[in-house]
Amino acid sequence: MRQSELPAPRRFGGLSAVADRWLVAGAIATAAGALSAPPVSWRGTWWWGAALGIGLGAVGIASRARVLIPAGLVLLAAAAMGAQLSQLSAVTGGDFEGEVQLVGDPRWRSGALVVLFSATIDGAQHRWEGRARGPAAWQLEDAAMGERWRLGVTVEPAEPADRPFLWPRHLAGTAQIRTAYRVDGGSAPFRIANSLRGLVEASGESLSQRDAALLAGFVYGDDRGQLPEVVHDFRATSLTHLLAVSGSNVAFVLLLFAPLLAGLRPWARLVAVAALLVQFAVLTRGEPSVLRACVLAALAVGAHAVGRRASATRLLALAIIVLLLVDPLLVRSVGFQLSVAATAAIVIGARPISRLLWGPPWLRLALAATLSAQAGVLPVQLAVFGSLPLVSIPANVLAGPVAGPAMVWGLVGGLTGGLTGDAVASVLHLPTKLMMGWVAGVARWGASLGWPQIEAAELTAGAAVVGCCVAGGFLLRNLGAVAGSAAVVAAGVGVWIVAGSHQQPLPLGPHLAVPRIDPVIVVVDRPDPSRALGQLAAAGIDRIDVLVARSASRSGREAVRAVHARHDIGQVLAPAGLGGRVTYEAVTEPVRVAGLTVEPAAERLHVSTEVASNEWQAARFG
Repeated sequence: MRQSELPAPRRFGGLSAVADRWLVAGAIATAAGALSAPPVSWRGTWWWGAALGIGLGAVGIASRARVLIPAGLVLLAAAAMGAQLSQLSAVTGGDFEGEVQLVGDPRWRSGALVVLFSATIDGAQHRWEGRARGPAAWQLEDAAMGERWRLGVTVEPAEPADRPFLWPRHLAGTAQIRTAYRVDGGSAPFRIANSLRGLVEASGESLSQRDAALLAGFVYGDDRGQLPEVVHDFRATSLTHLLAVSGSNVAFVLLLFAPLLAGLRPWARLVAVAALLVQFAVLTRGEPSVLRACVLAALAVGAHAVGRRASATRLLALAIIVLLLVDPLLVRSVGFQLSVAATAAIVIGARPISRLLWGPPWLRLALAATLSAQAGVLPVQLAVFGSLPLVSIPANVLAGPVAGPAMVWGLVGGLTGGLTGDAVASVLHLPTKLMMGWVAGVARWGASLGWPQIEAAELTAGAAVVGCCVAGGFLLRNLGAVAGSAAVVAAGVGVWIVAGSHQQPLPLGPHLAVPRIDPVIVVVDRPDPSRALGQLAAAGIDRIDVLVARSASRSGREAVRAVHARHDIGQVLAPAGLGGRVTYEAVTEPVRVAGLTVEPAAERLHVSTEVASNEWQAARFG
């Protein structure tokens, strides 16, 4: 066939003719527009900005003036943010009794059951963060997202100080829940999702408490049942993202269903993938990282359906634009920021890094993806949390590649085991035990090393030193200088690690609890158990002679159990009724221990000291 007889290539106009670099610029512009919240006085006229943004974007796509695309997206995202903030700032408080839909799974926090729900009050629908105690909490404790309930509540708009925490989650304010009655299980997608979660949870009964909680975290991102000591280990090694469903989970789910989807026509495949992604998003409670991955996957399948190849950069930029225009408050979500940063880093750096590694291709790509993702999220983590555990780098390299297979096998084995019973589930979950044990072991190992935190200033200085050394070596065309500089930097990091791992105990607060001399005494006062473990680690305390539990509440009991699981404790003093599996001595009359006086006082213990404050180094927790 002659060249002139070949069919002409299919041409695409409109958005498909826009170069990737302009879509990347558009994604950045959309994020900038969403971050720049319009003044309160302008929020009532947000539609003018929306109309102008749409007009500029349309002209930019239709003509060659591509610079108008990001300009229009800035205005459009700012207008969308203005509309959302206008709705959130217009709510009023008062009493309400009626039917609501739960938009989150209830969880206990500070002695109250926190319930997120959506309700239509005075003709406007908003989400609220409710707190229930007593009979209402007992009714709602086993509820699930998507269910419909009849609640009696008193709602209050978010205070200015609470808005940065509530508004990014679309919560208009707080509510006190007085009464609660279940109506039904909600719509079909929620009933299906809750049934699937129930099957996985039922199969987890054949596992230990730790592994069952990790299974729920890996498969559908439920972290409510994690043991405090496991939470501490994962936080100390920056592995908590493994317990939150991310884009990799979406990829593995699509890979799992690929044999069923392969035989469908392109448009039928698009519909099937969309339905699968919607159901998976409901199963995982619509986490920002899942939403990003679902939209990106839908765009990829849609591009294939219309016969258009799209690069990963293009798909990521389009996913960011779509999500932020639909929900501009996502830009303030740390989960969304981390997800986008990690994905962008993988797209840019995974393959170049893999070429520098040794080993089989699958291993090189897995390690390169983990390393590039860690580099991508580092700026966000430092900006939000101020520091990053140095041990997170090797911990993520060791545990990250196991997370995907653990999620896939946990889902398949969990659903099958939930249908067939404990006998089959215990066999199916043998690989689950190995993978969960590996990840938990890596977290425990990393948390026990005591490596220092990477601070933002230290990272900037280190990057500048490495950059100057490498640049100077290459400018001098002296590879020996580059290798020598790298060795000097590596030695400095090693010295820093050793020095940091033997740092002196740090003061933890204003209240006295741990003497500088033996015996070591720790007073626990209704803390966050995982935070208490972190404070003990920061103070360099590994042995406790006397542990005093001031409260017999649930949090106090769990804190004692968590500290006991991670430390050797000689004696536990607690109020009568502490319970749990920890052996303790009930304090019914005053007891003196190394300058402390511990005495019972109204179901709690009162602790006083006669020791000078300069002889103590740490604080009670709580």
